[in-house]
Amino acid sequence: MSELERVKLRGGLDRTASWVYVTDDGTLVTELYDFSPDAEKWLGNDVAFLLHVAAADKARVLSALRGEAFATGSDRERDAALLESLRERFDDYYAVKEWLDQRGIAYRKEFEPWA
Repeated sequence: MSELERVKLRGGLDRTASWVYVTDDGTLVTELYDFSPDAEKWLGNDVAFLLHVAAADKARVLSALRGEAFATGSDRERDAALLESLRERFDDYYAVKEWLDQRGIAYRKEFEPWA
């Protein structure tokens, strides 16, 4: 699945948007883009916060969401099921982060100060 295929989550804070996508190397990314006046005031411009879940941990995320192991299908099909499950379940970046934390699923955080 290409990084360009992003799935927008349905909610979030005013003047923010959240997406989930899988990069070409298989990493699951949850992104929060903040274009609020507060981001401009406190950080100087629009910013982005990203969570990167390693490709090796995607099956665990999908199993936790679907309640079953998803071993069948191609990588692309499993990635599509994962993104759809995230879209159905979570409103925004913060909800995904909290859920990952509750389950002890590792991720790497990234901050982009010039989004």
